[in-house]
Amino acid sequence: MAVHIRDLVVALVRRMQSAQIDALKSSLLVVFARLVHMSVNAGHFIDLLISIPVEGYDNSFAYVMSEWTRQQGEIQGAYQIKVTTSALALLLTSRHNQLAKTHVQGHLIKSGMGITTRSKAKSAPDQWVMLPLPTKIVALLADALSEIREQVSAADDEDSDWEEVQADGVENDKEFFYSMSTSSGKATYEHLEAMAKVFNEDQVDQYEDDLLSVADPLNQINLANYLVDFFVSFSQSDRELLDHICEVII
Repeated sequence: MAVHIRDLVVALVRRMQSAQIDALKSSLLVVFARLVHMSVNAGHFIDLLISIPVEGYDNSFAYVMSEWTRQQGEIQGAYQIKVTTSALALLLTSRHNQLAKTHVQGHLIKSGMGITTRSKAKSAPDQWVMLPLPTKIVALLADALSEIREQVSAADDEDSDWEEVQADGVENDKEFFYSMSTSSGKATYEHLEAMAKVFNEDQVDQYEDDLLSVADPLNQINLANYLVDFFVSFSQSDRELLDHICEVII
């Protein structure tokens, strides 16, 4: 596959740009996320995307991450959420210098709600804060962890499953991470329901008919444990950067 990766990525980028349906874009993002996992080093995959030009953006990495960070909260399915969320963590862990140079959509600061015509929409479009990519990724990962905790709390499972992700000596940091939320607003009920399926390993996966997903080792990820381990490791290796990112989020 190695010799065909570039051609595959070019085709994926072109298809994503031509797609009119968000659900299709979300499906393509899962493929990108799987390619991140397949890479020996996530930084190498970033380099590949940077080398591919795309209309309207500095490079394909800027384009893909703008779509990915915008769509992440809408991705459905236990397997899909595991793959995309863990891939975002891998991208951030790469510490690639392009991460800080890339800015993506943050929270809405002015809405064009009530606009009924295209001409009015052009004259008064929605306005968004633009965030550095590392800041947005941390916000998305923290939000994913918060959503899992919310679902566990709703199911009165704190005394069982949630205790498994606790680690000695880092309780204060974890509580801080859990309290963080993204600037994108409340997740949909469907997304929260999907997150609950991610955490509950004993629940029958509604996507079990997809044999490729079930057979994929990534499907065995316990996302709560994965995210807690990521934040603890990130905090220990680069606390100053994490504190700066969290200040921007909050």
